[in-house]
Amino acid sequence: MDEGAFRKSGLPGQNTDSRVHDESEPVQPLTQAGRKLTADLVPQLDWDRLEKLRAPHSLSIALSHLGIFNLYVVRRELRSDGDRKWIPVPMWLKGSHPFVERIEKNEVGSEILRSTREDVMEESYRLQDTVFKTNALGLTEMVVPLVLRGERLGFVGMGGFVIEDPVPAEVVLEERFKILMLSAEDRRKAILEYRTLPRFSSDKRVIVTQMLQVLTREVSQFFEEALSLREREEAVNRHTFNQMVTANHPLRSMLKKIPQFAQGDTPILINGELGTGRELLAEMIHQRSARSSGAFRTLHCSSIAENLIEAELRGYEKNAFPGAYETKEGLFELCRGGTLYLKEIGDLSLAMQYTILRLIQEKVFTRVGGKDNIQTDVRIVASTQRNLKKLVQMGAFREELYFRLNVVELELPALRQRKEDIPILAEHFIQYFMKVMGKEGIQWKEDALIKLQTHGFPGNVRELRNEVERIVAMKESHSFVEVKDLSSKIIESLSPIEEIEKGLTLKSLVDTYEKGIISEALNKYHWNKSRVAELFQITRQGLLKKIAKYKLDKRKRP
Repeated sequence: MDEGAFRKSGLPGQNTDSRVHDESEPVQPLTQAGRKLTADLVPQLDWDRLEKLRAPHSLSIALSHLGIFNLYVVRRELRSDGDRKWIPVPMWLKGSHPFVERIEKNEVGSEILRSTREDVMEESYRLQDTVFKTNALGLTEMVVPLVLRGERLGFVGMGGFVIEDPVPAEVVLEERFKILMLSAEDRRKAILEYRTLPRFSSDKRVIVTQMLQVLTREVSQFFEEALSLREREEAVNRHTFNQMVTANHPLRSMLKKIPQFAQGDTPILINGELGTGRELLAEMIHQRSARSSGAFRTLHCSSIAENLIEAELRGYEKNAFPGAYETKEGLFELCRGGTLYLKEIGDLSLAMQYTILRLIQEKVFTRVGGKDNIQTDVRIVASTQRNLKKLVQMGAFREELYFRLNVVELELPALRQRKEDIPILAEHFIQYFMKVMGKEGIQWKEDALIKLQTHGFPGNVRELRNEVERIVAMKESHSFVEVKDLSSKIIESLSPIEEIEKGLTLKSLVDTYEKGIISEALNKYHWNKSRVAELFQITRQGLLKKIAKYKLDKRKRP
């Protein structure tokens, strides 16, 4: 038997970094350096979808134009180690050349074909290289090893072509085919069929080899993306505490203690930026408490007119003031036996802070315009993005109310401080919005997730949620989310170090950031400079100097 030639091609699709991340390490848990491929992962691979993949299908069409009739894959779990047999499964191209069909029907010929395939795959398995092997009948088999995360997964192969050049004379072929014990007429037909087999010169063989290797890399990439998706889904489940998804260890440690401080009536103060999930945390505390059967209500302290806050809290009687057309229960009455969540408590005026302090202390109140005393039994959970301790020192927040609220203090970190959560949350939201929008099979490309992690996300989890919702709305089912699908603000965003490397000075970077923060705060508080100075814990005169420095103009606000 002619052993043919061996061509080294490297390891298509191989990922040499197969380290398993320790859960205690603050790393991105969802990149290609994920779990090593193990026996339990092999059955999870979706081999049935291979034929539907666009890139391998296109490559198979190109190979068919070069004369290839049959492509096949060999999966690791189909190998029988006892008798060393490999079982090829036709894929993409399932035809057969007339000569190959004749050989397969012949007892000796079929054994030669089987032996050649097993030999070429054994050699490829040992060398982890692309291998050619030509058998006694002149037919050549070629396989490319299919490697995933450094593990041998199987092969992609093709056969039924000839690399002999020039074409052997008829007398040579007659002598070669004698082992098949064909009749003279059948041997004549076999010779004619042999001469119509696709023939690959050395140059053409290089092209075919490269195409098969590319096809194999596409298969490896598909399985890598599929396994990464499964790992992200597992990570979401593993890192979900009630409705909050996080792999951040300080945050997880805090969330694990929720059942402890959720019990009882202790007031809780939640610190954190907008969009970090403060209201979600407040709801989690309520649901884990003995008050879970009672009502949970929210008062947005910064979004309601101050003259209406007292009526919202205490309720009012009919005709108590103009516009009070009917009696209405207040939040302290509606939340009796439940939880009242005061959002942005730091934005209240001193007068309204006193009103809330009195309601908490006395636990008895009357509705606006009413006379009857009403008993209340409400647990208070408050949140703020402002530093209440500093506001107390500045006289902008009542010290007694601060100590009333700050019995248990919780801190929710910004998303930029827990970048390891970005891939997990991105997967969580993509799964959620696919269900909402009736789509399926939308997957993240690794480079898109990596790019997400370079963005600062000033809007925190809420901004990421909106970004994923937009992406899912735009993408079709069974597609990949690539870098180009991200919004321009994310694609163009650079880390501070990258910006400095591109020539930006540290001073200009800091000035740009400070200007943006001050502008945002002025617009949020309707250019109330005293309020903004309090927020930044600087004097009003200091704020005016910064407004002049950055040439901020109220008339040009967005």
